[in-house]
Amino acid sequence: MGMLVLLVVIVAAGAFAYSYYRKRGGKGLFSQENHEAVDLAKRRYANGEISREEFEQIKQDLEVNREEG
Repeated sequence: MGMLVLLVVIVAAGAFAYSYYRKRGGKGLFSQENHEAVDLAKRRYANGEISREEFEQIKQDLEVNREEG
């Protein structure tokens, strides 16, 4: 009986983890950091604080960092 309960808990934890992973679009657990940085760059570009070239460079740099990490 104890082994069955343990198995159910493990399967439930796996199902929860998979559901969480799918809800995030299949992205890694820490990918939110890049989204926040891109959102900040978008706001700065929209406010005229940075040029289009700077905005594109920021996006490119973040993409490279995401691929390396």
